[in-house]
Amino acid sequence: MPFRICRYTSADQEFVLSLAERFSDFELPAWRSTTELDTANQVALKKALEAPEPESVLLLAENEAGRPAGFIYLHAQTDFFNGQQVGYLSDLAVDKAYEGQGVGRLLMEAAEAWAREQGYPHLALNVFASNVRARQMYEKFGFQQEVVKYVKPLDNTSV
Repeated sequence: MPFRICRYTSADQEFVLSLAERFSDFELPAWRSTTELDTANQVALKKALEAPEPESVLLLAENEAGRPAGFIYLHAQTDFFNGQQVGYLSDLAVDKAYEGQGVGRLLMEAAEAWAREQGYPHLALNVFASNVRARQMYEKFGFQQEVVKYVKPLDNTSV
């Protein structure tokens, strides 16, 4: 089934927000809960939809009938080390009904095209270490680890 890329419109808001739960669909670290992630992602997505950042774009993949199958949210970010503007892949989600049909690949290709059109030297993203499926996909597209974040949960009951 062929898909096409199109820009987000307000009519797509319900679909985009419905995929927020996809961002917690993997084994989470013990100190994170599905509810915590889903709530934070819903709030962030809603903010991005209602007050998009300058230089941002939200793209959808649709099937031939115009039914949305996935989305990607991209914006500019300042590189911490050199101060350059780079492309940042903030969110990428594919409806479960369309997994394995090339929707993620199409969205990733659109992200790279967008970043190149903007003249960005890099396209960056963050992903949970335990989200193996997503990490494998990003590595397949040439992304490499740069910075690794460590977290140590503290037992503050004795303080």
